[in-house]
Amino acid sequence: MIDFKTYQPDGIDDVLVLQLLGQLDGDTSDYLIKCVQEHLDDGARKIILDCDCLDFATSLGLGTLVRAAMRVNRESGEVVLCNVRGILAELVQVSQLGRLMHIYPDVDDAAKKLTGS
Repeated sequence: MIDFKTYQPDGIDDVLVLQLLGQLDGDTSDYLIKCVQEHLDDGARKIILDCDCLDFATSLGLGTLVRAAMRVNRESGEVVLCNVRGILAELVQVSQLGRLMHIYPDVDDAAKKLTGS
């Protein structure tokens, strides 16, 4: 099961944080893509995927992150990851996902990058 909490970092109106809660795998991947698409439809173009509360991710879940990033990129937006730890960090390293999207230690650093500050 996966859920999402969305918010904007303090004082930054054009960045959306999508905090991933739970497990990202084959059963939950379509839900993440749907959520990202809904925010794109609402005008979001700078999205931080916060993995701090992500308990588990499979390689299929990692592929879903790639799909989400590609979808946002097609809309002239950008997706970055932050708080990547544990097995997800290992998967990201092995897959070289950092070549597709930037990875930051926390939401603040990611927001600074997206806003150019």
